[in-house]
Amino acid sequence: MNKTLIKICFVAALMMAAGSAYASTSITGTTVIGGGTFSPSNKVNIGVTSTSTNYSAQSKHSSGDRQMGTNNTDPKMYWSAAAIGAVATTPANATVDYSGWTSL
Repeated sequence: MNKTLIKICFVAALMMAAGSAYASTSITGTTVIGGGTFSPSNKVNIGVTSTSTNYSAQSKHSSGDRQMGTNNTDPKMYWSAAAIGAVATTPANATVDYSGWTSL
């Protein structure tokens, strides 16, 4: 999957989730962000958990075998093996440590 597309999806999801004190959400279809609409690519879902100062986001294409992850404390993107057909898991918290995942 194209890294730029993944980053765009993360940024859009984060903008939507950043407004609340603590929020977890899964984006699978069209949603409103900042007065405009955003929709992830076909068969891509994004899980986001955020606070007013931190976020973690993960995405996955349903036919892919990798889940992508990132957070605001580390500029890198990471991947982890995932089952084909599975959806991205919503991060457990806004400060997920991706050190056990593979860096892109």
